[in-house]
Amino acid sequence: MRSYFALAMFGLAVTAGPAGAEVLDLGVHNANLFSLGNFSTRGSDVEGAVVVKGNLTASSYSINRKNQDAFGSYSLVVGGNLDYSSASLNNGSYYVGGKAFLNSVGTDRDTKSVSASPADLAAMAAHAKTVSSTLSKLARTGSTSIAYGGMTLTGTRRAVEVFDITGAAFSSVNYFNLNNLQSGATLIFNISGKDAIGFHQNGVGLSAFANYNVLYNFHEATNLNIQNVGVQGSILAPLATVTGGGAQINGNVIVGNWLAGVQVNADHYFKPVNVPGYAALAPVSELSIWPMLAVGLGLILLINVRRRDQLTHPEPLAA
Repeated sequence: MRSYFALAMFGLAVTAGPAGAEVLDLGVHNANLFSLGNFSTRGSDVEGAVVVKGNLTASSYSINRKNQDAFGSYSLVVGGNLDYSSASLNNGSYYVGGKAFLNSVGTDRDTKSVSASPADLAAMAAHAKTVSSTLSKLARTGSTSIAYGGMTLTGTRRAVEVFDITGAAFSSVNYFNLNNLQSGATLIFNISGKDAIGFHQNGVGLSAFANYNVLYNFHEATNLNIQNVGVQGSILAPLATVTGGGAQINGNVIVGNWLAGVQVNADHYFKPVNVPGYAALAPVSELSIWPMLAVGLGLILLINVRRRDQLTHPEPLAA
């Protein structure tokens, strides 16, 4: 029976996969901006690649000027329809799942249409929502306080610091003071609240984050406004429709719908990092549960068969 047990346990271990895989990866494959819904704007740019699960409508716009392709060679991926005019599209292939209308669009020799999507966009969208929800459950490590129009963030000298902030508090302050943070640390901000929240620091106050690996997780926001501010760090807001203007973001941007005239720069991307406790909070998908159940049932069946075989054909007793 030991051989059956060992075989079943080996299969269970292989099916379950490696334990303690706590690396936080946004899963956007180097895209500068990923919209889970639609993208509609004019008069600005995204310096890197753009991925849109729904439709993209833009004019007087520029995409991927800095040649930061997604999936290795794509400047633009659109799951729905593309309506792009008086604009530029550079340095990579583009895929459109629906109808494509391009009018007065400047391209270069590397820009070409391809017929194959590089990824399952629905799976990418589900992953973004799972990451945001999981991060919101992480235990807080740092503390916050507000005084004289500014917010002081106090860390614990860890490689990864987690701060919990309400959207109302975050939107109300004009600058940040950073205390007791490890050089180059990853800073995760779990920002709660659904409506009327965003970055309203009036052009100042966020430059202090430039030397850190920063992720702003708006895990509940359905409306997010970014106005007259320079954001240092990546934004994860998979439920939010984003509006605003007169601003710029330096990092990855993951949103529900993009309606903003905000410049998105291809730098300060979020670096995958090991986050203690992250894997333990992530939900186990049904696809991973069923194989493990099957192996477990197989183990029970093998044991029962072995027992019946022993009862039917008992081994002779030693003389």
